[in-house]
Amino acid sequence: MELSLDQALKKGIEAHKVGKFQEADSFYTAILKVQPKHPDANHNMGVLAVGIGKVQEAIPFFKTALASDPKKEQFWISYIDALIKLYEIDEARVAFEKAKINCTKIDDLDKLKKKFTSILSNQTNTQNLSKNQVKLVIDLYQQGQLQEALSKASELLLEHPQSAILYNIIGAVNKDLGQLEKAIEAFENALLINPSD
Repeated sequence: MELSLDQALKKGIEAHKVGKFQEADSFYTAILKVQPKHPDANHNMGVLAVGIGKVQEAIPFFKTALASDPKKEQFWISYIDALIKLYEIDEARVAFEKAKINCTKIDDLDKLKKKFTSILSNQTNTQNLSKNQVKLVIDLYQQGQLQEALSKASELLLEHPQSAILYNIIGAVNKDLGQLEKAIEAFENALLINPSD
């Protein structure tokens, strides 16, 4: 039985919500094969990528979603959040200004501004953790050098104990190493520092 795009999207979202990420990925991918610029499928693929720590890979999906539907506030929030996670603060500010132009509903703008301010203040509280330091750890992680990524992130955490991004990376690495309790602990620490994450 063939599903319509809407049915496939619904099934993808259901799988996503219950943590069946590979299943969700396959539904979203199927939609994108038929309709590469599908806004919701692109956005959700980006959210999936961020969820497994592949934030850089999420950016093109968010950009495509926004190009298809620039008025959707959630797309802007996800995109800006990802940019800030990557320490692309200037790009995040530019995106926020574009979001203000595109999101015409006042309540959307208010929510977006609160979210942006909250994310930004939490990320800038990392006591000068540099973009290059974060990029180094993310690169190690994405290259599959999990122990090195864990070691470097843990070392940086000693200097920057309020860095939600480092806790998120440590959580992702531990998850990939099968150390689920340590992963949960790291993600919980990230949420304590940045509840909006």
